[in-house]
Amino acid sequence: MNRPHRRIVALFVMVAIALSLPLLAGCDQEKKDAQAAFETASASLDEKNAELDAAIADLNEAMGSEIKPLDDSCTKACEEAISAAQAAKVTAPEMASTAEEISAQASELEATDYAAQLETIDTSKQALLDSIKQREQITNPTEAFVIQRLTGLDHVQTPTAVTEDMDPNGQLNKQGGYTATVYFLSDYVDQDGIYLPGIEGTGNEVIDKGTDGGGAVEVYANESDAIRRNEYLASFDGSFISSGYHAVHGTCIVRLSNEMTASQQQEMEAAIVEALTRLE
Repeated sequence: MNRPHRRIVALFVMVAIALSLPLLAGCDQEKKDAQAAFETASASLDEKNAELDAAIADLNEAMGSEIKPLDDSCTKACEEAISAAQAAKVTAPEMASTAEEISAQASELEATDYAAQLETIDTSKQALLDSIKQREQITNPTEAFVIQRLTGLDHVQTPTAVTEDMDPNGQLNKQGGYTATVYFLSDYVDQDGIYLPGIEGTGNEVIDKGTDGGGAVEVYANESDAIRRNEYLASFDGSFISSGYHAVHGTCIVRLSNEMTASQQQEMEAAIVEALTRLE
């Protein structure tokens, strides 16, 4: 190639290089911008993951309470909320090589949203804490609390607590005995047909009629004592000396007159348990 031709070729090469420099610079800047967006999205994801981890930790702590919830299903709901949150958790990938791929990664990370998981965790945690409080309310409650909750209930009349001087069973505050018992009358029962012991009684109509007149809430120091007592009552079920309906709730036994129908007993049990566990 002669010298003039070489000069022309060199000139074309220089012009091509000059024209491509802005394009190369633009591509390089686009990649830098994508990388910066990826780093920002990754940092945001770390914050979101930290928030999710903290919510899971709080829920696990609540589940570790020594007091079990009144509703066992609360624990399962909490476990499911944690499992779903962990499954939804996103981990940032290694940064891709091209600007287009990096931008797509950044957009995907930025779109990460744990709002639904956090709401489920919060809801299940609150339900668990409420259920624990309900369990606490029916764990050896005072007679004053029981009377206050029974007062005003439909078909419950004159709730009256036993005392050491008016205790037909003589078990108040004794080892394994009840810490309180509150008897009540009910308009579901024909009170004229209920036997009163006369001079052998306490002198208090509500207590002397016992559970026959309506029912009672017996309170025990612990669940074992309540279960033991309930098993004793169950030994008379179906016999002519049956003591009526009885069921353990917490450390309490809800007892209802055998003079009621089964549906009346079920209705009253539900109302009494709701009253005793209602959070205010």
